[in-house]
Amino acid sequence: MLTRTPSCVECGLPWGAPAFRHEDAAPLYWSDTGILRSTGCATKHFDKRRADGTFMAVPAECPVDL
Repeated sequence: MLTRTPSCVECGLPWGAPAFRHEDAAPLYWSDTGILRSTGCATKHFDKRRADGTFMAVPAECPVDL
């Protein structure tokens, strides 16, 4: 399982900030490299990974125990 990172791997917003948390306290998006705050951050992250050839075709497990 992916370890929860202390902040968004794209924008750096810290985990636990009001804009970060979803209603069930899980991250909105995540990848094998860490958590992602928003749709914009997720899209930017995956576009970068596709461009540099590091995109993972298989989804990472949720980094938070629900």
